[in-house]
Amino acid sequence: MKLSTKLFLGIFSVIAFTILIFGYFILFVDFDKNLNYQIDNGTREFQGSSQIISQYYNALNENLDHGNAIALAAYYSDKANTDHINLYTYTKEPVFTGITYTLPQDFLDHTESNRYKSITVDGRKIIVFTGVITVGNSQYILQTLKDVTDVYNNADSLRNSFIIILISSLAISFVIAFVFSRIISSRVEHVRKTSEAMASGDYKKRITIKTKDEFADMAESYNKMADTIEEKISELEDSVQKRDDFIAAFSHEMKTPLTSIIGYADMIYHNNACDKDTKEAANYILNEGLRLEKLSFNLLNLITMDNTGINKESIPTEELFDDLSNVYKSINQDITLTYNYDKTYINIEYDLIKTVLTNLIDNALKSNTDRIEISGKETNKGYTFQVKDHGMGIPEEDLKRVTEAFYMVDKSRSRKAHGAGLGLALCDRIVKLHGSQLDIQSKPNEGTTVQFTIAKD
Repeated sequence: MKLSTKLFLGIFSVIAFTILIFGYFILFVDFDKNLNYQIDNGTREFQGSSQIISQYYNALNENLDHGNAIALAAYYSDKANTDHINLYTYTKEPVFTGITYTLPQDFLDHTESNRYKSITVDGRKIIVFTGVITVGNSQYILQTLKDVTDVYNNADSLRNSFIIILISSLAISFVIAFVFSRIISSRVEHVRKTSEAMASGDYKKRITIKTKDEFADMAESYNKMADTIEEKISELEDSVQKRDDFIAAFSHEMKTPLTSIIGYADMIYHNNACDKDTKEAANYILNEGLRLEKLSFNLLNLITMDNTGINKESIPTEELFDDLSNVYKSINQDITLTYNYDKTYINIEYDLIKTVLTNLIDNALKSNTDRIEISGKETNKGYTFQVKDHGMGIPEEDLKRVTEAFYMVDKSRSRKAHGAGLGLALCDRIVKLHGSQLDIQSKPNEGTTVQFTIAKD
């Protein structure tokens, strides 16, 4: 059974049940209340008639005999009542009959002091009150009437009106329940179709509900979930793309030196070249071998660094910068390296941070700069390292990708220097392991500045 059908039947059933309960109280409870009220009045009138007969009898008994006195007393009492009375001896002989209706004789058969029975006479609803009364020293049977036709007529009229109201209300309820169930089910259907679309791969599909209720809250939660899923899917797709790019770049990087090595090795093997050419071929083989060696070491570092932790220790910055100065002591005299740093202790993995700084300096040396500024400054956030050159810079469109493995801004220049585009990728991994990130600022023909901050422990 569909949700809309369940909602429709549920809403319609509740409304119909509520109307029927309301009708029951109106028709039956109110009817019983009015009928009991008339019975109470009839009972009081019976008692009043009994008292009037006794009063008239006492007044007439002084001048009349008992039989005439009781008959005349009944007559006067009958005149005082709208519905008239009947009076019988205890042996059921009539003393006075003021009631024009013919009443069943068995109404006189009783032993109680006062009781009533309902009867329909000439289309009217009558309640007959019968009871034993004592007048003087004798007992008599008194009958009084109470016409309750209006009570029944009002009940019938109310019942007819209720039937009309019931039919109208059920018709209106039918429409309301149908419309409401369709509105609710349409929202659920919208959620279902959106979910199916997402399950089919349409991760941009969203739920659009403009109301301010639980459905809107559910839609907001669903859309947030969809945003998260779309973001994760995008990350996975990006990861797969990067993996494919990595494999393609790695294959290309391997293919170029291997082709050269195989070609020159084949030439040497067949002795088809002179000594000069053989030496030149050996030189090519050496250079390409060195590039492959550097490539393999960098790849190994990238892989193992993700799977192993680092052991930090407190190192004096003076030792680190002195070590860098010794490494680049014999570089091209046309390039000036300056060191400016605050002396302090920092908590790092020494060899890894040295690798970062040497890679950054190596990149700066390839930028056609005339000077490189290496600095370290202590700040409130930690210790900030910076390597700045004044070379050719990096185009803006390349800045976001320079830390990707095998990505090279100038491929020809990088290969000449045995580069494979892994230096900044390696630096980025090392810096992240230290809880920081590379900040690269560059403008073409103005230079590049790379810095990172080691936080205080």
